[in-house]
Amino acid sequence: MKPTVCTPAADEILDVVGIGIGPFNLSLAALLAEAGYDRTVFLERKPRFSWHPGMLLEGTTLQVPFLADLVSLVAPTSRFSFLNYLQAHDRLYKFLFFENFHIPRREYEHYCQWVSDQLPSLRFGSEVMRVDVVDGCYRVTARAGNCESIYYARNLVLGTGTQPWLPACLHTLAQRLPQRVMHTADYAQRFDLAGKHRVLVLGSGQSAAEVVQALLARQGDDEAAPFELNWFTRSPGFLAMEYSKLGLEHFTPDYTAYFHGLTQNVKDRVVPKQGLFYKGISFKTISAIYDCLYHRSVGGAPLPVQLRALCELRDVELTANGRLDAQFVHLQTGQTFSIVVDAIISGSGYRYTLPSFLDGLGDCVEYDDMKRLKIDAGYRVEHRGPGQIFMQNGELHTHGIGAPDLGLGAWRAASIANQIAGRELYRLSSRVAFQTFGAEADNAPSTAGTTPSPSHQTIETIE
Repeated sequence: MKPTVCTPAADEILDVVGIGIGPFNLSLAALLAEAGYDRTVFLERKPRFSWHPGMLLEGTTLQVPFLADLVSLVAPTSRFSFLNYLQAHDRLYKFLFFENFHIPRREYEHYCQWVSDQLPSLRFGSEVMRVDVVDGCYRVTARAGNCESIYYARNLVLGTGTQPWLPACLHTLAQRLPQRVMHTADYAQRFDLAGKHRVLVLGSGQSAAEVVQALLARQGDDEAAPFELNWFTRSPGFLAMEYSKLGLEHFTPDYTAYFHGLTQNVKDRVVPKQGLFYKGISFKTISAIYDCLYHRSVGGAPLPVQLRALCELRDVELTANGRLDAQFVHLQTGQTFSIVVDAIISGSGYRYTLPSFLDGLGDCVEYDDMKRLKIDAGYRVEHRGPGQIFMQNGELHTHGIGAPDLGLGAWRAASIANQIAGRELYRLSSRVAFQTFGAEADNAPSTAGTTPSPSHQTIETIE
């Protein structure tokens, strides 16, 4: 059936259309609303705000303090702050006695839903199909059910985020056997332990560790059928995330500005070496897993648990009786081995993929030689078209490991808001870190979103 066209007035040109409503575009929508900008629309294909629903496990918390909410680090008096959310829900005293800066993930999602309910600019259930350039502005075509809407805007903000990634040997199996082969992102919504005698968890990041912790709890449930838990990673070990105070300064605007000034070949060498800044496991989770194993091993009791590092998955085959034969190689000894399991849960991370709706822009958008968007210091996609196109959480290759970090979300959103307005809606500190990154005397971030000087753009690094 051909969709019904439900088009706003043709002469209504919005200041901005945001595509995708995760925490980062929600932050921008809140900051623009706080500043009185109402000529904005944000589109999201999901029916309502949700944040990693497959990993909202009991007892899990954010890995950043509550001040890394949608607005507080740039607008602490905003009505959209987490503290105001607590006040609105009569939870301030409870939070005071909670005495924990790291809030439950479920509460963070509920907070974001509370903010989204107050923003009339948000359009949930609207999937963007195409973006074109028409008469000096952007035409955004979105579909909600059988209704097709067209919006015109001077600026775009891309906030579709990253997507769960699976190794090639698991991708097809996950489509064929979604209840038995899955990404950790789908664990809470999809995994069923019934009939599974041996479970394999892959990866050594926080998500994989939390799935292991949840499965250990199931092993300790007297009503659950016994099963064996295997936790493998290709990494050197099950290592803790870097969480020292000076280490955390890599998630500041200062470090982001320094990183953006590096040459691209240096950036591509640096990021893979920084995994433990954002891919490791929290001390709390590692301790909980170890303590569980320790208690259960008292008296020499056998543990139906196996942990192995430096083991890389090479292939998975279905056996004659329908089980999963996972084949590995040990990265130091070169020895190959296999393990037959009933389910595989892969904590293989997330990757940014270019949304198909950008195809309508053709050659207007500029890419590097690896088909990645070129993005300047102000989070603007380099292009030969009208207005500006901003990126949120698709700039790991240009801005570094802070791109997906919630702690930098409000700062980036405020920087984008200032540029959309053409004036300072929010004051952004010029320097927040104690340490200086690089050899220059001053590599403070550009609070106006301007491009660094050419000398800054060609910084090399000594490794």
